[in-house]
Amino acid sequence: MKQRPYHHGDLRNTLIETGIELINEEGLGGFSLRKVAAKCGVSHAAPYGHFKDVQQLLAAMGEHVTAQFTASLQASVEGQTEPLSAMEKLGTAYIAFFGQHPAYLPFLFFQSGITIQVDGGEEDAPAYPPFAVFRTTGCRLFRSLGLPPERDGQMLMAYWSLVHGVASLQSSSGIRYSGNWQEVWQVILQSGGTEDEINRS
Repeated sequence: MKQRPYHHGDLRNTLIETGIELINEEGLGGFSLRKVAAKCGVSHAAPYGHFKDVQQLLAAMGEHVTAQFTASLQASVEGQTEPLSAMEKLGTAYIAFFGQHPAYLPFLFFQSGITIQVDGGEEDAPAYPPFAVFRTTGCRLFRSLGLPPERDGQMLMAYWSLVHGVASLQSSSGIRYSGNWQEVWQVILQSGGTEDEINRS
């Protein structure tokens, strides 16, 4: 097992990042603090200075990715007064985030156990923070275009399918593409795909 080097004093974050890599490789069934420690090149007891058990590490891994993802999306729409531009910037940030951290996408959507309620309000369940930013930005766009609230779920899924599709392809280790993934997103936008979907509604 290849060891991951860490800087002294930063073992907690190294355990988290290594845990994300390991769970993507071996799945939840093969995941343990002992294996994470071995991959970090530290003693089996070292992780217990930061996490009492594997469940606490798993929770920290989810929080680690969620906090960064939320901050990235929030920063992308800050100060954006034009709703369509805000949605475009958010999509760009979404793809860029997973381009910088390709291991985060399979962990977040297949291993972390998150639940994202696309339609329905806060009374159903608190929104997953990154999706809350996405939903707020999307709904602001839909209201500006005069779309009724009952179409929000469908329209959010249309936008999300486009941007997540690019991010997912980009994050796949088996897909080779020599071009720029952000340019793929721009081609989608320039082709009018999202605008056509809105107009057809």
